[in-house]
Amino acid sequence: MAHGVMEHGEIKMNFTQLKTNIQNFIEDDSTELDTSIPEIIKQAESMIFARLPNLPCYRQTNTGNFSVGTATINVANARMIRQVQITTSSSNVVYLKHRTDSYIKDFRPNVTTQGQPEFYATKKATTSGIQVLVSPVPSATLAYEIDFIGLETGLSDSNANSWVGDNAEQVLLSAALYETSTFLKAPDTVNLYKQQFDEAIALFQQEMVRNYASEYEGGI
Repeated sequence: MAHGVMEHGEIKMNFTQLKTNIQNFIEDDSTELDTSIPEIIKQAESMIFARLPNLPCYRQTNTGNFSVGTATINVANARMIRQVQITTSSSNVVYLKHRTDSYIKDFRPNVTTQGQPEFYATKKATTSGIQVLVSPVPSATLAYEIDFIGLETGLSDSNANSWVGDNAEQVLLSAALYETSTFLKAPDTVNLYKQQFDEAIALFQQEMVRNYASEYEGGI
């Protein structure tokens, strides 16, 4: 097995190219690895999300309407809720205050009491994502907008490109190589690619800071 060292530079990372890069760096074209690469990439993307949760691609919005008497909305892809807003019948936008579930239960012990929502709480949804609970229970149909953090659609046979693949190629490749080494139980390369992943994360974070400063402070 090769102990490949990644070189810095532009490496385009659509699904096919990432799959090829994994096989080339690891020097393994076995059927076992080939069929496992989609899951390996999925794990790599989750690892990147854990380290860089504020990337633009993870900031998402869920919109819809609260029905009268309905106080919960399931946001399937959400990992964290950033804010919840409603639009009243008079077209005013109201940002709800975030409170704990126990606070809302104390605030509105009678769960059937209806009115204009003031607060929201969150908890893990039964299936996946996060459930948003508002209080009081809506007494009218209200449009809502929920801003949340969640994984983008990852690379796969049916999704060739992603924001991370297009903008954080070194981060994605190093994460995928680390996950591949872990899958293959190759301790000699696990540490190597873990170090390269940490370095890629640090470099990307520095680049994000420079880009932010350039956009909002005239450049550095």
